[in-house]
Amino acid sequence: MADTFSDTELLTQDEFRDSENARMDTKLWRRLFNYVLHYKGHLAVVAVCGGVLGITEMAFGLVTKWLVDDIQTNGTDASLGTWTLLIVIASVISSVMIVGFVFLVSKLRAMASYDIRLDAFVNIQKQSFGFFDKRPVGWLMARLTSDCERLTDILTWAFLDFVWGTAMMLSMGTVMLILNWKLALCAFALLPMIGWVTVKFRRSILQTAREVRSTNSLITGSFNESISGVLTSKSFVKESENLEEFSQQTDRLYSSSVKNLTLSAVYMPIMMTVGSIAAGLTIAIGGLDFLNGSIVAGTLIAFMGWMRFFFEPVTEMAHWFTEMQTAQASAERILAVMDAVPAINSDGQVKPPDDNSIDSIDIRSVSFAYNPPESVLSDISLKAVAGETVALVGPTGGGKTTLANIVCRFYEPSSGCVFVNGTDYRQFPLRWFRSQLGVVLQHPHVFSGSILENIRYGKPSASDSEVFAAAKTAGAHDFIDQMQENYDTEAGAGGSKLSAGQKQLISIARAILADPQVLILDEATSSVDTATEQHIQQGLENLLQNRLCFVIAHRLSTIRNATKIAFIQSGRVEEYGTHKELLRLDGLYADMYRQQSLRESIESSFDLADKTRNDVVDADSALN
Repeated sequence: MADTFSDTELLTQDEFRDSENARMDTKLWRRLFNYVLHYKGHLAVVAVCGGVLGITEMAFGLVTKWLVDDIQTNGTDASLGTWTLLIVIASVISSVMIVGFVFLVSKLRAMASYDIRLDAFVNIQKQSFGFFDKRPVGWLMARLTSDCERLTDILTWAFLDFVWGTAMMLSMGTVMLILNWKLALCAFALLPMIGWVTVKFRRSILQTAREVRSTNSLITGSFNESISGVLTSKSFVKESENLEEFSQQTDRLYSSSVKNLTLSAVYMPIMMTVGSIAAGLTIAIGGLDFLNGSIVAGTLIAFMGWMRFFFEPVTEMAHWFTEMQTAQASAERILAVMDAVPAINSDGQVKPPDDNSIDSIDIRSVSFAYNPPESVLSDISLKAVAGETVALVGPTGGGKTTLANIVCRFYEPSSGCVFVNGTDYRQFPLRWFRSQLGVVLQHPHVFSGSILENIRYGKPSASDSEVFAAAKTAGAHDFIDQMQENYDTEAGAGGSKLSAGQKQLISIARAILADPQVLILDEATSSVDTATEQHIQQGLENLLQNRLCFVIAHRLSTIRNATKIAFIQSGRVEEYGTHKELLRLDGLYADMYRQQSLRESIESSFDLADKTRNDVVDADSALN
């Protein structure tokens, strides 16, 4: 299974703030809010709708006051129709504003979500293999899905509630002060307490939220690995162990979630209780003033109505403040993805050759470590020129694939350098260099879609006839032609409808179609039979003329045909030369060659015996 991470590791990879630092990061939120500010037109209309709605809420209480005062003063219902009409007009305006801002906020949310996801995805595409080595796929998926949804909800709906709440509280507060400053101050008296409660709760809420998000990321990664590695898990009967690991992580998530939800659940009722106390205090004092004749009935009724609404914005803002606290961990994570600096610089200062030719690749004193100081490659030097095929052979774990990845510039050397046409390959634009490579892996990836689309992946402009020719060269045409829908056959997710050998042949055809200057084959024919491999080698002969090829292989037929052979062991090139030179050296390569020859001879003997036995059985059946 891929590397997994503890909560602390996920928060301390030079990307995330210390989990003990629970302060609200205003700089972080200002940066995220720029994704909403980008749409100033929509934002302005939303602000107007929210502001008008807030003022309308205040107007209901004011109209009610005027209505009650008018009836109490005049003792008739002559103006009742006028006041009723004003209330209806205010209700219609309120309804229109609600429809308008809900539509616009939903649209604004979708646009902001698109922009955040796009920026994160663009930066992910720039990263080297090292970035993905350290992060489970599920962890990255969570950033672009659940984290993004959570943030855009806050950035849009929280803004709407803030505008609406501010407009309502300012308009109500102003009118309340004008009508009766003493009652207004009673209403405002407990606002400092609300601020104090908010400050007290925010640290604990943010800490538990970070625990929830971190554990959830681990669960997503674990679940993704369990699904992608289901064949291995079932073959080793590891279902119980997987379930136990998943259950432990889920239990941790449950505990963290309960703590977080408990704090949030306690926080909101406290806010509502404080608001109710303020409302009760205002109504009590107002009632006494009314009995004493200090205020009229309309003012008291208006205050009673306003107090019901006055603390609603405070409660909503408190709710969104809590959400911002809990979502800050999500914000930190998605910004960490956006801000990740690519380990490999894609810009180049040297102009590529006009004909895109690569005449030589010179690996000079290259060393590399995935996790310094543990070196995987140590002081490797070898050179290949156009027209040559260099075979990288040696025991498993020696560093062959790592060296091939460095040649492809998927990783860069820790020390030393790779020269292309005599120039440090880091000086060429990365996009140009990679476009000249054809890479075929032992376990190639086949995308969802048809076989035709998969072969055409490296050259979208290729005609059908070019695709067919590449498939024939790769030895893939025969099995494709036997399928019900031929080249239009769906490969399935990850090539699930194809065998390992078929996927290798499609991958080889894909590389051939791209017509690369450098071909890198990493056990590319390990899942095909010997006859098919010979067919592929014959087809590649013309392609490889005046082109470079690096081959990682164990089959003698592939090794013997190589121009040069590098025997790599423990991260070092122990022997380098032609097949004959290394046999004469009678060293590590010669020993491996003899063992491989013996193994292939035994396998051939068994194959011949099986064939003879089958022929005898067929002859007996014919006679009988």
